Amino acid sequence: MNSIILALLVGLATWIFIKAAQRARQRRVVPDNSAVVKQKSMPRIGTPGTITEEQISLLKKNFFPPAKDWSFEEAALILDATTYLRYVCLDVLGSKDPPLVLQNELLNFMLADQGLREYVLKWGKDRREAGVANEKVVLKHNQQFDQVVEAAQKFSKN
Repeated sequence: MNSIILALLVGLATWIFIKAAQRARQRRVVPDNSAVVKQKSMPRIGTPGTITEEQISLLKKNFFPPAKDWSFEEAALILDATTYLRYVCLDVLGSKDPPLVLQNELLNFMLADQGLREYVLKWGKDRREAGVANEKVVLKHNQQFDQVVEAAQKFSKN
């Protein structure tokens, strides 16, 4: 009787050990369908918590989940970058509303690049100060425009 109990305990301990090892291996393995990409991020700008209700509404309309701790400048940058990339896509791809996947890739590209981020921030601020936020956008064909065009063409092929 003691040998049966001992055998069951050894079997149970072995089973628990094997399952724990399998879980540990699963945590270390990167799935085949995902690429390991360097995480890109945008530094915080402005005073946290200064996002306006109008910006929250516009972000929601553009499928962004805004947070109350965002600054006015962060929300404005995301909205301005979205407007900019959509007009680049209209110029280059012929569609103002490209697929969300393409928009997300372009937005990530633009916000992760300090030069583009600063350009779009100034571009949007100038538009708001001039009161042309709701008018048709005509983009200046410069180095930043060319960078976004190149990225849009690259991402649209994928």
